[in-house]
Amino acid sequence: MSIIHFSINDFITQLPAFAPVPAPIGEPVSQVRVRSESPASAPTSRTGVWECTQGRWQRQIRQAEFCVFLEGRARFTPADGGATLEIGAGEAVYFPANSLGEWEILEDSRKVYLIFEEGAAA
Repeated sequence: MSIIHFSINDFITQLPAFAPVPAPIGEPVSQVRVRSESPASAPTSRTGVWECTQGRWQRQIRQAEFCVFLEGRARFTPADGGATLEIGAGEAVYFPANSLGEWEILEDSRKVYLIFEEGAAA
C-alpha cells in the first residue's frame, strides 16, 4: 500500500482554476476546484483538497467519502429523505456509498477528503 503525504498549503497552491459544478441547481452556479491523488495500490480511492463557492448542486459521487471541512459552511440534504446536515469548519462527515442528495454551499468552503470503495467486513 502506498502512503500519500501532502501539505494542505502545497495542494492549495497547485489547485486548478475554478470551473462550474457538474450538476448545478439554480443561480448562482457554484464554482469548484479539486486536486486529488490516487495511490497506485488502491486506484479506486482518492484523497485531496476541494474548494467550492456558494450555490446549490446535486452530489454525484457514488463511492463512500470521509471529509473534514477546513473553511466555510454548507448544508447537505439526502435524496432518501434523511435529515438535512449543517456542516461547518472543523467538522467531519462520513457519506456511505450512494449518498446522493443536494449540496447548498452557504459560505465558500474548503475540505480535505478521502473517497473510497467500501469493502466487505473482515
